[in-house]
Amino acid sequence: RHRYVVHRQTFYFPDLPKQFDGYRIAQFSDMHIGTFRDGNEKDVRTIVNLINEQHCDAIMFTGDLVNHQSSELDGFRRDLSKLQAPDGVYAVMGNHDYSMYIHYSHEKERKADVHELQRRIRSYGWNLLLNEHRIIRRGDDSLIIAGIENEGKPPFPSLGDLPKAMKGLHRSCFTVLLSHDPTSWRRKIIPQTNIQLTLSGHTHSGQLYLFGWSPVAHVYEEWTGAHTVGNQILNISDGIGAVMFPFRFGAWPEVNVIT
Repeated sequence: RHRYVVHRQTFYFPDLPKQFDGYRIAQFSDMHIGTFRDGNEKDVRTIVNLINEQHCDAIMFTGDLVNHQSSELDGFRRDLSKLQAPDGVYAVMGNHDYSMYIHYSHEKERKADVHELQRRIRSYGWNLLLNEHRIIRRGDDSLIIAGIENEGKPPFPSLGDLPKAMKGLHRSCFTVLLSHDPTSWRRKIIPQTNIQLTLSGHTHSGQLYLFGWSPVAHVYEEWTGAHTVGNQILNISDGIGAVMFPFRFGAWPEVNVIT
């Protein structure tokens, strides 16, 4: 779980705006920060430093910041606020970020904790994308950064709204979409959009990867790395934290640097 690696990837697109040729994105996912509260709190600073050391144009977090609730973030504000990139830090919600794995007496308490988590994410200076988008400009060219709320199959939350996230944009706009659950790519993103690059996480590669196999291969059609259909690419990060068991083998905790 402490063997942090940088996975470098280069993707080619025929319709990439010229001003963004060579654009670099640092993707990280599935922090599950509550797991570090077992005496390994300093690892959060290690991860932040590793991401910043890549000197990317933008940083993108693809969900699952916590395990159960917002209070897991207590004491980490200083470190998480230090994530910096010229074009900013962007984030979406993962299934664990909706406080669905802890019992609340009333639904309003769960919603209040979700709102508190969202408040904290924004307080770090991150752009939290809840079915919305931002535009990055270089001269006359532009790059769309869009993000949808978790869009999973049962029992995971299905709150993604692609039409809302892409409202006002032409279908030909070059778009990087953050969507925590990779199953949304074939279910919603490919059928409904021309989005060129989708970044996901969620699977962790089961935190166990041996000879090209992981137990999650029985559950997910795409569960690690890059996948292509036509001119559309999905990249799934194995994530950088751990959940359920503070253990990884083969599916090392990673930062993805995408050019």
